[in-house]
Amino acid sequence: MGMMGRDKTKKDTYMCATLLNMFSRRELRKNHPQQRKADKWKSDARDGFIATAIKHEDVDSIKICEQLVDGKVILWLIDGLQRLTVLEKYKKGIFKLGKNVELPIVYYQRPGKTIDEYGAPVMEDVEFDLREKGYADLPMELKEKFDNYQIDVVKHLDCTDEEIGYHIRRYNRQTSMNHNENSITYMDAIAKNVKEISQSHRFFKDCGSFSATELNNGTCERVVCESLMAMFHLENWQKNSKKLGTYLNQNASDREFQTLRQELDRLEAVVGDKYPAIFTSKDSFLFFALFHKFTLLCGDDSRYAAFLDAFQEELHARTVPGLDMSFDDVNANRATKDKNVISRKLHILEHLMMEFLHIQSDAAQTAATPEQFIAACTGLTPGEVKKDIEFYSQLLDDLEAVAIKDNSKLLAPANRLSLLAMAAYSCKHEMDLEAWLTSFAQRNDEYLADQRENYRYMVEDLEKNGGSK
Repeated sequence: MGMMGRDKTKKDTYMCATLLNMFSRRELRKNHPQQRKADKWKSDARDGFIATAIKHEDVDSIKICEQLVDGKVILWLIDGLQRLTVLEKYKKGIFKLGKNVELPIVYYQRPGKTIDEYGAPVMEDVEFDLREKGYADLPMELKEKFDNYQIDVVKHLDCTDEEIGYHIRRYNRQTSMNHNENSITYMDAIAKNVKEISQSHRFFKDCGSFSATELNNGTCERVVCESLMAMFHLENWQKNSKKLGTYLNQNASDREFQTLRQELDRLEAVVGDKYPAIFTSKDSFLFFALFHKFTLLCGDDSRYAAFLDAFQEELHARTVPGLDMSFDDVNANRATKDKNVISRKLHILEHLMMEFLHIQSDAAQTAATPEQFIAACTGLTPGEVKKDIEFYSQLLDDLEAVAIKDNSKLLAPANRLSLLAMAAYSCKHEMDLEAWLTSFAQRNDEYLADQRENYRYMVEDLEKNGGSK
């Protein structure tokens, strides 16, 4: 909650060099999860701003949000990111001004050769052309003018994440923040998770056909959000970017982000850069969601790559019974983000994949009995499971008694099926689950309603965090 009873806004003035030093010390942070990336200016705007700084002309103030975290003050730059990034890069020599700087001639004074009656040099006026000049090319006097350039700062005090998102939206109403960049400002609870995937995962740069502009303008963040919706929340699909951001902020879990991250790791390993026509900014989320479905049915990721080969070659044009439409037919629809269009595309893709991989449709559903469910999850035969089901149940009871607190949601009856499958898994692989389950229960107090998916998540956690043999 923000402060009550005192002014929430403070105005101040900083020299350019001071702000850039705050950058280098990370005292002023420029990477808030809800902020858009920098480097969006074209060269003429960039060069014009540098000339403005050297000439000491006026510019709008930059905006900072102060946040208190664990008793420590964090300063977030929320408006002015492009301006300060340009100043920083110019001073570091990353670029020089171009040939088309408007009003490129500047004047400054320096000591001349003539000495006045007091023995001091008489100042002389000097003309300097800024065109094709970097910071290192400037005379000392103009370097000082650049470093001493006064920048007005508006600081918002003691802000919450929600307030920071509000201020980012408010200041960008006057600028060209696009829908993708705007939606992230409604995700104060999950923006960090979204950007950790969109900006750090190599899949987008190495495996897809995302342009340099798309990598920089919030498109990858949109793809991450659409993937989460298609994988876990399809029934609540949101076409509008604001509604999408708001919905995920309230409903997406850390577990869902972890699942997406792990599946992108697996996809990156198996697809490489062979499918740029499939993993586009428009369609990637569909094939991420399809792979998520695939992982629940098959453990050999190379079979998914084989399906993608077939899809590229011919399956994209194959008509699916019942719809009498192909993926290409639906993809031609201009309303590409409508819920019914998304659902139809996924239905077609799932049908084609199941048919290609010779997977029966009933295998995609949760088994009707515990024995069938456990057999489908673990690879044991139904007969083997039926023979040992009472032992698995007793083993699970013993594990729950020592590893899971009485009030944990993990003990809900609706979650027992996946835990029972874990007990069977531990017997098959001769593993002691007590230490792992104790740790898992300390780190998790929720479960996925889809028990097959919940089982798969627990197996991945076990492989990552260990169970003793």
